[in-house]
Amino acid sequence: MLDRILVPLDGSLTAEAILPHVRRLLRRHDSEVILLSVANPPPVEAQVAIVEASLSASREYIMGVKARLEQQGVRVKAEARVGPPAGVILDVAEERDVTLIAMATHGRTGLKRALFGSVAEHVLRKSPVPVLAVRPFWTYELLPPGRTETQPFKGILVPTDLSAASAGVLAPAVELARLFGARLVFLNVLDPSGKGGDEGLAQARLKEFAAKARGVETATVVDQGEPVKAILDNARFHGCDLIAMTTHGRSGVSRLVVGSVTEQVLRDATLPLLVVRAEKVKKVKKVGKAKKPVAKAAGKGKR
Repeated sequence: MLDRILVPLDGSLTAEAILPHVRRLLRRHDSEVILLSVANPPPVEAQVAIVEASLSASREYIMGVKARLEQQGVRVKAEARVGPPAGVILDVAEERDVTLIAMATHGRTGLKRALFGSVAEHVLRKSPVPVLAVRPFWTYELLPPGRTETQPFKGILVPTDLSAASAGVLAPAVELARLFGARLVFLNVLDPSGKGGDEGLAQARLKEFAAKARGVETATVVDQGEPVKAILDNARFHGCDLIAMTTHGRSGVSRLVVGSVTEQVLRDATLPLLVVRAEKVKKVKKVGKAKKPVAKAAGKGKR
């Protein structure tokens, strides 16, 4: 899952809030990072001049970020494109055969609304690979030394509605847990009215999920109440620093993911979210089997 990480940026420090979390992953995995800057297409009547100016500015910016990461020992490539941001992100993800997309939930212009708008919502609903999303409540440049990018993931909360589709997040969550020696906490939230199911049955089904995470420390929790509050409360109580959720792929998404619940979780959480679309998600690839990406970057990275 971590072989090639696509990182869309828009030139803002808020969008760069994803970078410490990418560096966090790189501490335990020698991934290749692909930086992408997308300039929105201008009106047709002024297209040629504005496209060249926008593309030039995007290239200059993204190459600056590339140079900064290379100084930190990161294997990184970079490119700038013009077009609809969501479509370009998905196109580059396919062309480069990326295994993870990492992005902040808002920034400037194209990525401003993010999970609460069309770009990142579209990426989450259509991405064939897991998406690491984070709400930027601080900027990369102001990050105190020794904080996020140097901290391993210790606990991963996996909210599930116990459906087969919700198991789509299991493989990437287990991979991260093994990589960092983290604990997986499986959570099911019942409706307090009693319409949400039987607690004993929920516990049994959670244990079935946990049994698939071989070699990883696990815990199972059945809670009841309002889903968003239960998810955030359990993340804090169990010391989790990542929430992993899955989409269902039927007429959009599950109520637990990319609907009102996830939008509220991202709005309130100070934790990154790993979101996986259940249908057509790529299998996690083994290290060393990475396909060499097609060279379309604005600059070549170090190997």
